[in-house]
Amino acid sequence: MKKFIGVYDDDVKLLNGIDRMNEDRVKVDDVITPFVIEELFEKLHIHSNIQFLAFIYGVLAVIGTLAGLVYTFVIDYPLNIDGKPNFSLVFVILLFVLMVLTVVVLTTLTFFHQERLLPMKKLPFEYPGMHVDKFVVVVPTDAKEKAESIFRETGAIDMKEIEMNA
Repeated sequence: MKKFIGVYDDDVKLLNGIDRMNEDRVKVDDVITPFVIEELFEKLHIHSNIQFLAFIYGVLAVIGTLAGLVYTFVIDYPLNIDGKPNFSLVFVILLFVLMVLTVVVLTTLTFFHQERLLPMKKLPFEYPGMHVDKFVVVVPTDAKEKAESIFRETGAIDMKEIEMNA
């Protein structure tokens, strides 16, 4: 599948280019940047549900950890240590640590799943420096003429048609 890319060397030029593409109603398929640009999410109308999922993971982790602690210290192996109750609030730290660990691991796995980042996955295309200091905008080939003029006006350093891997 062929796509047309424009490459920028500055994030301000990239944001100006995305603004122009939105004004001229040019569809942007993807933007590859070496670091996160928060304004890009707003300009491309990208919304993530990862915060909500992290909250749900936290609630499930607390419930699961509490259930495991109750089972372990009250039902399966109760110990009478100096007259203290079997299930006291001493385990709040353990509960917090296990919740944070669960949320971090599950949120990371969710991110990899949503972005389709699998181990040993081949990239759809390569451009020198696209993960170091270049910003790549991918548009469909049917909008090539409009996109090319916008890339020229906004200061893109390179434009070309590429073949995307599936």
